[in-house]
Amino acid sequence: MRSSNRSVPWILVAGSLTLAACGSATSAALTPANAPTSAATLQSYANKTDNLTSFHFSLSEDVSAQGQNLDITARGVEQIASSGPNIDVQINSPAVGGTETTIIYNGTLYIHVPPTQQSASVSSAKWYAVTLPKSGLSGASSFLAGQSADPLQFASLLRETSGKVTKVGTATVLGKSTLEYKGQVNLKKSANQLPSNLTTAIKGAGGILPSVLNFTVWISPNGVIRQLAVPIDTKVGNVDLTMDFFHDGEPVSITPPPSNETAKIPYSQISGQG
Repeated sequence: MRSSNRSVPWILVAGSLTLAACGSATSAALTPANAPTSAATLQSYANKTDNLTSFHFSLSEDVSAQGQNLDITARGVEQIASSGPNIDVQINSPAVGGTETTIIYNGTLYIHVPPTQQSASVSSAKWYAVTLPKSGLSGASSFLAGQSADPLQFASLLRETSGKVTKVGTATVLGKSTLEYKGQVNLKKSANQLPSNLTTAIKGAGGILPSVLNFTVWISPNGVIRQLAVPIDTKVGNVDLTMDFFHDGEPVSITPPPSNETAKIPYSQISGQG
């Protein structure tokens, strides 16, 4: 299982509720007859997905809280380099007033400045450049805290599967045949692994996390996650997350913006820390 830096801010569970309130070796193909059913099974699928070297992804996040509805979508590509994940993603969200392009390359996060704001940006830059911390949360802890920009972090939910696992059957997802499973994660156990400041953040408004997180996952015949759906019902609202992985193993090209179009800003300016 690959180890890399996967702890940078992105729009995920906690941030959305706050806004609304305020590749590996190929194995035998899976079939309904030979597919096992256990927490260890889902953990093995998470590991295979984690070993992808390149892929495309899309995210859909529907948020409903205190009479407000938010629809957040993202679509991008990722490649794994020796320095960690390189990612190019377009995020469409009310939080940014439209579509925002971000690039993670060699440990630096590049945030595109909309043309209408460039004249007022630092040095009239087209991009802000942020050096990311070299270490941080991992596993479901990172997912829960809304701290992960790496789509592969979603696989961590399967790695921390607890309780009963149900094999539903076959289903066609993104035009491909898959096996559908249902499982759950004990969030109390995962949340207790968080630093105190992040635990406070994600448990705001009197504690927003449910005790158990249920999910449905669709697995490709090669044992890689094709789609993951996570409904989250909390005390302040509901979030429906769906992540798709596709074109895995196909080459992708990710490059950073030209240096003369960027301006450096501190990590604390985007993380709310410091």
